[in-house]
Amino acid sequence: MSSARQSRKTFKLSDSLNRRLNMYAQVAAAAGVSVLALAGASEAEVVYTETHQVTQAGLPLYIDVNNDGIKDFLLRTMYYQGSSGLEVGLDASGCSDNQVAGKRFRSSGGYFFSAASALPAGAQIGPEGNFSVRFPFMAVELFERVGGQYSDLGPWERKGKGVGNRYLGLKFVVDGEVHYGWARLSVTLEHQQQFGDVSGTLTGYAYETVPDHPITAGRITGTDVITVQLGSLGDLALGRK
Repeated sequence: MSSARQSRKTFKLSDSLNRRLNMYAQVAAAAGVSVLALAGASEAEVVYTETHQVTQAGLPLYIDVNNDGIKDFLLRTMYYQGSSGLEVGLDASGCSDNQVAGKRFRSSGGYFFSAASALPAGAQIGPEGNFSVRFPFMAVELFERVGGQYSDLGPWERKGKGVGNRYLGLKFVVDGEVHYGWARLSVTLEHQQQFGDVSGTLTGYAYETVPDHPITAGRITGTDVITVQLGSLGDLALGRK
């Protein structure tokens, strides 16, 4: 028995993960949940949160990736009417020093834009990604003032039809350490020349608990994944009110 104990290797948790797991165990114990059921949680590296939220015209949709009560990212509808026409769109950005993966591209008219990448499932999100673009948008409808002609721009517009189940690459700071994550979104375009024509539906998000470690877009299963549902015991234990 003693030799078995001596042969076991210790697993060192980060301070932030250790605090969350301790809180989870305390809340679970108070609710009568067996601590044995949480034995595998100490090895988890990815925390995935299930949700279903739709953007609303004029109201930002905030994403708290690690469920600690601090807003990390936001999705925002856009509406601008000028002398040349009308722009209706959706963009994503990070709060504070947090950043969204993206790229710069040139439109057919020769203009350069910064856009948030619409990553497919399986894409690697980490230190090798491009998180240098500022104020990236996802999709925009452009209406000409004369004749009502329109065109669409952005990685999330897909010839004006929108996209389903694509991923935002996320880079954010927790306790001074950089972590990577993703947010799963579907985007629709209505072409009605109204505020909220371009909308996004957020159906889940995840992050890697190990600092500076990449994460795979869309991965929500495995022995090293904890799944949290908003409003659940695990959600409360992770500090979300």
